[in-house]
Amino acid sequence: MNADGPPSVVTDRWQELLEDADAIAAEYRDDGWETLVVHPGDVTPVTGDPFGLDVLAPGDEFETLEALVEAATFDTSHVYRTEEGGVRFFIVASEATAEETAVVVPAFLAAREETELAERATEAGVMYTHIRPLSDETRVTFSHDDPELFF
Repeated sequence: MNADGPPSVVTDRWQELLEDADAIAAEYRDDGWETLVVHPGDVTPVTGDPFGLDVLAPGDEFETLEALVEAATFDTSHVYRTEEGGVRFFIVASEATAEETAVVVPAFLAAREETELAERATEAGVMYTHIRPLSDETRVTFSHDDPELFF
C-alpha cells in the first residue's frame, strides 16, 4: 500500500471480498478439506527480493498457517480475480491436494502499483504470496506458476 493508504474502492469492497473468501473456504470444508482463511490487516506489493504480495496476517492465524504448512505440501493454487475502480481484487486459494488442506487469502493490488511487480513476476515466470505476522520475523510463501492470473 502506498503512504496514502488503500484506494477508497478497497474499503468499499473489502467486506464483500472477505465474504467471498469465506464462501470459497466453505466449499472446501463441505468437501472434507481442512481450510484456513487469512484475514489480512494489510496487503503490500513488493518488487525487491523477495517480490510478490506481502500479506500481514493476525498472529493466531499465522500460527495456524505455519502448522498447516509444516504438515502439508502445497502443490496447486487458484486465483479468483475481479477489477473495480483501478484496483484488482484477488482470492488466492493454495491447496495441498494429497492432504486435502487449503489456505484462502483475499488480497488486492492497485493498478498504479502493478507495473513493476508484473514485470518482475513475468520475467521470473512465477508470482509469490508472502504471509507474515506483525513481528515480521518469519513468513510463509506460496508460489504461483502462472503470474498472468494476477495481472
